[in-house]
Amino acid sequence: MGGNLEYLLTEKVYRRFSKPLARFLSRFDLNPNHLTIFASIIGIIPAFLIFYGRFYEAVATIFISQILDCTDGDLARLTGKTTRRGAYLDRVLDRFVDAALIIGLVSVNPDLWLIGMLALTASFGVSITRAMAEAEGVSVKVGIGSRDTRLFLIMVGLLTGLIFETLAILFALGVITTIHRMVYFWQRAG
Repeated sequence: MGGNLEYLLTEKVYRRFSKPLARFLSRFDLNPNHLTIFASIIGIIPAFLIFYGRFYEAVATIFISQILDCTDGDLARLTGKTTRRGAYLDRVLDRFVDAALIIGLVSVNPDLWLIGMLALTASFGVSITRAMAEAEGVSVKVGIGSRDTRLFLIMVGLLTGLIFETLAILFALGVITTIHRMVYFWQRAG
């Protein structure tokens, strides 16, 4: 999957809700960064729901948090309030949400700590390879393990109860995508 598919779920599902919500919120003097923080708090709640075995509620909350995570950017663009600070805040807080969800999965069975830490590390590899490439002026929106894909897999894993398998797939996709992005960068950087 290339860059055009990286945010397929975002574009086809979440934005169907986030754009109308952003239009509604644009009537108020709301700072998009405050919405980013709120979305991140909502995004961390599923980790606790997972810990308590409330998998369906966790999936619903992840879904809502992703809609809100899109709404902040939609609102910023709609109201002309896009800033580098906002983009930075969104990306940093997304990593905390990602970590919380993987930790939540591990909490189901603490014996899965190793595969969980590998999945977490690989997930961060996907993000850091993009961030570092962009810092060098190269866009690397490539790979099959985008955030959309990882969150979708977590939701499927919760609905099916296949926690080990989900963590293993997150690890594998994270490693593959990290390597793909590194190679892609290497081929394009001077």
